[in-house]
Amino acid sequence: MKRHFRMILLVIMICTILLCSSASANSWNLKGKLLQAMIKTHDWDDYILLGNQDDPLAVMQARYHHALFFVDDLDRLHVYTTAVYQPDDKREAPSLMVMDQDLYLSYGNDEQYVFRPWTEDGEYLLYSATIGDFQLISNWGNEEEGAFSYWANEKDSTALWWAKVRLSDFNIKLLPHSVTEVQAMNLMRAQLESSLQCLGFVAGSGEIYNVDQPGELLKVGKKGTAAVYSAPYGKSAWRAGKGKAAAGLNGDIWLLSQYRNEEGQSYACIRYNVSERTQRIGYTLCKDLGLPEITDWHPNEPLTGFAHVDVEATADTWLTDDPDVSQYPQFKVPKGTQFTCMGLYNDYYVYVGAEVKNDKFVDGGAIIWGFVPVRDLKPMEQEKQPEAMDKLIGNWKVYAGGSMADDYLVFNSDGTFTAGMWDWDLDTPERVENAARASGTWYVTKYNPFTNLYWNKPPYQLTLIYNNGRVTIRGLDFDDEGFSLTNEEGGGGYIPATEDDVQLTEDHG
Repeated sequence: MKRHFRMILLVIMICTILLCSSASANSWNLKGKLLQAMIKTHDWDDYILLGNQDDPLAVMQARYHHALFFVDDLDRLHVYTTAVYQPDDKREAPSLMVMDQDLYLSYGNDEQYVFRPWTEDGEYLLYSATIGDFQLISNWGNEEEGAFSYWANEKDSTALWWAKVRLSDFNIKLLPHSVTEVQAMNLMRAQLESSLQCLGFVAGSGEIYNVDQPGELLKVGKKGTAAVYSAPYGKSAWRAGKGKAAAGLNGDIWLLSQYRNEEGQSYACIRYNVSERTQRIGYTLCKDLGLPEITDWHPNEPLTGFAHVDVEATADTWLTDDPDVSQYPQFKVPKGTQFTCMGLYNDYYVYVGAEVKNDKFVDGGAIIWGFVPVRDLKPMEQEKQPEAMDKLIGNWKVYAGGSMADDYLVFNSDGTFTAGMWDWDLDTPERVENAARASGTWYVTKYNPFTNLYWNKPPYQLTLIYNNGRVTIRGLDFDDEGFSLTNEEGGGGYIPATEDDVQLTEDHG
């Protein structure tokens, strides 16, 4: 009898343990594929569902962190912090819905983002966004206006925004919220076109870095840590973590790019995890990671070296060393702060250099390189060059080289221009008749070779601001035939054209 009682007691204990284990395993309030993915890891045990789940997606919360959790078709768990608002934003719980394969992310009744499947393994691209009276609508596949772009609409204003917004790098706070912000971001992108993805890109894909593609994983295989600085200048540079930032050599370290400073020291730009909700991007000596010294180095050439464009903050903003996850503001950036801009990291952040002391930007302080929102910066204004502009007034058509701008350009003395693209497969009369037309404003400024934007170091820079929001900025030089436009690696020549050549009677731009 006692033996029978003990067996019953043992069964009860086992059931109790299993029930407790099951309850503990589902403390996230999840189900389905996402629950199974969470059970396999203990990294997120202190998180709980925020709002609703539409398997395989849910927004999860901890005390100081919100993130979108997603299990793709290969059963891989993805965690996207910048895709949702954070606790400090004090927003209501979001709503998720998957309908006809599209993902709907909503905050209340006046803010909704729609993502559409793009790849077979579950990658999503932003299809549309509604933020109050402002809308972004996908313009994918229109080669004349960019393979990936969005129409921004706000009351009576419209503009095209050039971006490829994937769920993996979607930034809900830094997505443009107005046509004015779209125009500002277009201007910055055009000015820094030669320095897109300035810290490199994912090998083999050409895509930008993000939390899903953090860089080349290094297998250092050492004990201890390596000091990490914000810039490749050792003790002359600012260092996060109250001056103690370091990467564990036995943990995950991702390589983004490499840099050799003026003293010949070789540094690696790396990314590493500080916690589940924080990463850091900074520099450590190549030798500390077992990497060879840099010998082939061309810092003063576009594509291989950084740009050096002077920019100014148009609003109070911030500088971070973690643009892909926490976006933690290491420094507050007051409106009017000036930086040297080294390039675009992605669609939302530019890479800048400055000096700091006592938490302020000053001359003569520690060197800091970091990330500032694109929308909050503008290029410093340069003086227009009327003599060079006078040489351009008239009709022009492209005759040689690559496509640096439109196939024909008409510059007017009032600062406006008309332009268009030809279908080169058509005969000349039909080509002129079917030309796509656009218009906008233009100006010419001096070009400083130190900015490192164009391969040929031209004397001038031409800026074209289209009425549809597009911006084209190119190096400008004159020759006996007409003029040439250049970018970081190519160029195209223009010669005078007659009115019959261009037939600019309509404006669709």
